[in-house]
Amino acid sequence: MSIPPTAADQGRRRNRWAATAVATTFLTGASLLSTQGPAFADDKPTAPGSIYESDDQVLADMAKWSPVRDSESVMGLPTGLDDKQVNLSDVSGGQVNYNPDQAIKDAQDAAKTFAEDPNTKEPARESAKRLYQPINGLAQGPNSTAPRFTGKDAYKDEWTGQNLEQFCNQANHDKDRAGQKPPCAFVGKLTEKYPVKGQAGDGLAGGGKLTYKISSSVTDEKSETEGWSVGGKITPKIGDGKSDIPAEASFTYSYAATSTKRLQNTMETDVEMTVPEGKQKGWLEPRGNGAYYTGYIVYRANNDTQQRMVAVPARVYVQSRDTTSPITWFKRVK
Repeated sequence: MSIPPTAADQGRRRNRWAATAVATTFLTGASLLSTQGPAFADDKPTAPGSIYESDDQVLADMAKWSPVRDSESVMGLPTGLDDKQVNLSDVSGGQVNYNPDQAIKDAQDAAKTFAEDPNTKEPARESAKRLYQPINGLAQGPNSTAPRFTGKDAYKDEWTGQNLEQFCNQANHDKDRAGQKPPCAFVGKLTEKYPVKGQAGDGLAGGGKLTYKISSSVTDEKSETEGWSVGGKITPKIGDGKSDIPAEASFTYSYAATSTKRLQNTMETDVEMTVPEGKQKGWLEPRGNGAYYTGYIVYRANNDTQQRMVAVPARVYVQSRDTTSPITWFKRVK
């Protein structure tokens, strides 16, 4: 049942809202998200010299250079949130099979782990506590699960009428909680590794030579609350040496809650490829160094008498923890 908020109610809610941190089963190692140093280069190639004939070959090398985990989590409202519709049935059954009540429990347990980690700084520490420490004076209602997600702007919380952007990213004006935000978080399971992010033209038949100029820019990476809502946008850029090829595919990403590396821009590099005789086609294929995870955005909501945990189906792109490169470019033939 929705209770229309008054101005006074809204002021009280700003002091009460809390949401999740990451699931304990999703966390390994120290929670270092709030203590990042400068990004540093890794040893994986930006554009491997080999020519790849199958997706299996690509995925095998990506698993060595940019490993991803079966389960992952992100603090705050994920930057890499996919705005496409996700139904509850897509998450609670099928390939994912992740129960929303279990996700809520995982998130509350992990919020405590995150808050108690000495590497977690304020105000992220106190924000996380507001998930697993109930609001004094309010009854705990049953968990709520949204039947579907239709975009962070389209989804509306039933009690507040706010969308996820408004709910999770609102500023806290209480001087005793300066800098804190309603701690929303995402927990999910692996559903798509190393997605293709564009393609360099239509390719070339066997016996020819291809020359490309490639680079990747990383932008919009920021966190208003230290340790919270960190991510940005990746834009792979492809050219034929004369002009840009209109096959760029910008996409947003999030860092996992315990990531210790940060992405770097890729400098412009020349890549040459000779398509072997007898092959139908050769092309350059950019792959994101991360994966899509399907699960839930979890948060705590309240009205004047009750509080409850809410799980919203969602799909998020999460950057691999073990590389600072946003894209790997593969020479492909068939």
